[in-house]
Amino acid sequence: MMEPVADNEHPREQDPVAPPPAVREPTEVTPDQVRQFQEFQRFQELMREQAKKGFPPGDPPPGLLQPWGPPPPKPSLAKRLLKSAVSKIVTGLVVLAILTLGAWLAIDYFLGEDHDQLPASQTGGGKTTDNLILDTNPYETVRKIYHHIANGESGVPGQVCLRFQDRGEKFAQDMGFSDCTAAVRGLAEEVTDSNAYAESMPSYTTTEVPGEQIRISSCEDNIRGGIQGGPALGAFTVSKIEGSKGGQWIITGHETEPSCTTSPTGSTGPTS
Repeated sequence: MMEPVADNEHPREQDPVAPPPAVREPTEVTPDQVRQFQEFQRFQELMREQAKKGFPPGDPPPGLLQPWGPPPPKPSLAKRLLKSAVSKIVTGLVVLAILTLGAWLAIDYFLGEDHDQLPASQTGGGKTTDNLILDTNPYETVRKIYHHIANGESGVPGQVCLRFQDRGEKFAQDMGFSDCTAAVRGLAEEVTDSNAYAESMPSYTTTEVPGEQIRISSCEDNIRGGIQGGPALGAFTVSKIEGSKGGQWIITGHETEPSCTTSPTGSTGPTS
């Protein structure tokens, strides 16, 4: 029989049922974590072996944690200094060899013989085959001799001598000097009017140059009625370099002109 319920009492509500715990996804184990775990196991094993063999805790057993053995002894100060000195000497010799080779190549490129003692028609002018080094007009070749001598030291003797096939040896002898460099410097001291002297010879003529060789006379081919402001330099044989870039010319011969004298005013011309 049911018990009566008072008016102020109500049936007791049931407690809510708790939800089941969430299922946790398994954490993926990375290869690095596996490696670390294996190293930890190995470390523990080594510690156990250390304890069994009576080694103090904390000291790694010889040959186990350092399988490569003890570090080699450090070389003495004398050996280190000797090794450093030898290394610097070897490096210095290598650098010196490179600089020497570079200097030799530069000298050979700009001043090398390259068979220049042979006729220009046979040599092709050496470096002039692929480079525009000399003048492409024979009259300009001779004018440049006067021009650079007129400039004295600033004219650079090499600019005169490279225009001769024999580097100006015959020219220097004919003018009474030991070599081409001495000739350029000595003749420059005789110049009294550098501007007039530099332009005494023509840079070109309207007459077509006949053939591959031409003789240009300081006495007969000047353009001012004679060489002005300095000494006449004789007659030049100028030859076209076969196969040269742009058709370049080089002086292949020289001779003096005794009949070409200097007047008191500084000009030169043929004697009557």
